[in-house]
Amino acid sequence: MKAPDNLTDEQIAVWDQLMTRVLTLNERIWEQNINGDLVRDWLHNFSGKTGAPVEVERLHGLYLLSQFMYFGIREIRVLLRSLYRDLFLMPLAKEVKDRTNSIEEFRSEIKRELDATRFLGVGNPSESGVHLLYYFRQENQLSKEAFVDAARLYETKSANGLRYRVPRFSAVKRYIFLDDLCGSGQTAIDYSKDFLPDLTAADPEIKVHYFSLFATRSGMQRVRDETVFGANSGAVYELDESYKWGDVSSRYIVGLPDAISLDILLEIVDVYGRALHSYYPFGFQDSGLLLGFSHNTPDNTLPLIWMEQMHGSEIPWYPIFKRYPKK
Repeated sequence: MKAPDNLTDEQIAVWDQLMTRVLTLNERIWEQNINGDLVRDWLHNFSGKTGAPVEVERLHGLYLLSQFMYFGIREIRVLLRSLYRDLFLMPLAKEVKDRTNSIEEFRSEIKRELDATRFLGVGNPSESGVHLLYYFRQENQLSKEAFVDAARLYETKSANGLRYRVPRFSAVKRYIFLDDLCGSGQTAIDYSKDFLPDLTAADPEIKVHYFSLFATRSGMQRVRDETVFGANSGAVYELDESYKWGDVSSRYIVGLPDAISLDILLEIVDVYGRALHSYYPFGFQDSGLLLGFSHNTPDNTLPLIWMEQMHGSEIPWYPIFKRYPKK
């Protein structure tokens, strides 16, 4: 896509650099999900609402797009292997090693622990946490018997005219809940309150873990502080405050090209964000991420990337990376 004619020579040079970067990212990392026409259509969303010239707004929009982090299925599969190995298997192996005295005893005890473990996705079968289980099983060469549907965690019994639920699998002592992103932590908090109190109350020896591929540091801390998962929570990548848009330490506003104005950049995200979603202009609970996956774009990401009228956009908007909402 050619740079607009009424930019300065310096701005045109930066435009060309950014466009080259975006198209290279698309070819090598973004799985060719966009092209020059889609970029053009997305940039045409910027119409001068900040008071800056339209072409200057679009140059700054292009800079934002060039900072977007995308993880395709190839990267997701690698991350799922890391999650299993680093967050689950290695800590378990160390725990077993500390209480066994021989390799034969170690192998026997590891098998017993694995047989008593089940993996689940966070959410219902249509959501991303559950979607990951298929690849997780493949990449870690696990039996399908190691997985269970959350709807089958309990069975209902009756006594004295009362109905109550109890854990269905008495031999299972460890449940691992998987997610793609822990942004604000709210999904894990709500899910744990709905599904887990009866599980842990029925048998104090049952352990529940929450593992995600990515997590914001603040979101993961909420999960540790506000759920029964507690310290049994972790992520392959924990994102610090530098990944949050607008934070003073944000990596997205450090080392800007000379043709990119910090003031205009901040105002674009603020003005258009508020026009798109007056309550959360920087993503759900103002997470301020620039992050997406092959299977979806989380609502923790800046609305400028994914918002459109089908999601309740308050102005017409064309997304560059689509989000598939929960109805």
